[in-house]
This record gives sequence, C-alpha cells and structure tokens, in this order.
Amino acid sequence: MSRFLSKFKTVPVSKVVKVPDEELDRVIEILKRNKCEVKVVEPVKDDIEVKILKDILRKIEAIRLGLADPKELERIAVDNIAKFSLADLSDDLSDILHDCTDFAENPTIGDLNDIERRARDLLRLRLG
Repeated sequence: MSRFLSKFKTVPVSKVVKVPDEELDRVIEILKRNKCEVKVVEPVKDDIEVKILKDILRKIEAIRLGLADPKELERIAVDNIAKFSLADLSDDLSDILHDCTDFAENPTIGDLNDIERRARDLLRLRLG
C-alpha cells in the first residue's frame, strides 16, 4: 500500500481532528491566531451519510415528542437528495430517504418505527 501511496504528494500533519460544522469558524480562528497551519478537507461519503442519519434520527425523536411535523422528515430527505443526489448515496440510505418522503404523506407509527430501526442499523454499520 505504501508503494501505491508514494505516487501522491504527502501532506505533513501533526493532528487531524473532526470539528462540528457549528464550531468550525471559531476553531479555525483560534488555530490561526496561534499561528497554526490549517487545512480543511471535505468529509468522505460515510461521514456525510452519518450526518444525514443523525439528522433523521433527531427528527424522528422530535416527531415522537410532538415537537415536529412529519413534513419536517420529508424536508430532510428532499434537501439531502437535492444536495447530494441519490447516485452519490448508498442504496440503503436512498431507500430510507424515500421512505421519509412517503411517511410525510401517510404518517403511521409502524412506518416511523421501521425508518428509525433501519436508520439506527445503518448508522451502527457506518460508525463501526
């Protein structure tokens, strides 16, 4: 593997960290103030899918508590389909997103439970 990777330019790093989007600006500001070189990289597909799954599970919890409308689950699905395209997402996640849009049209507890179970299973798989 190292022979294969030797074809590419190496980037010296002292630390690689994953920073939540909402804290990114503050973290970059502090690092630059301390004269640290900062490189921001895009998350890989699994990271994107993990974020989408966590958003879905948070919204499902809010729906159960009566704090969100089923249409909000559809909005998550539609926004992510538009942003990433189904071709760029795994088949399992694509199916869950489609089910989220169907759920908004005909919300039943059985469908909500099914979406939640499959989203949790896929999240566990992505997180290892």
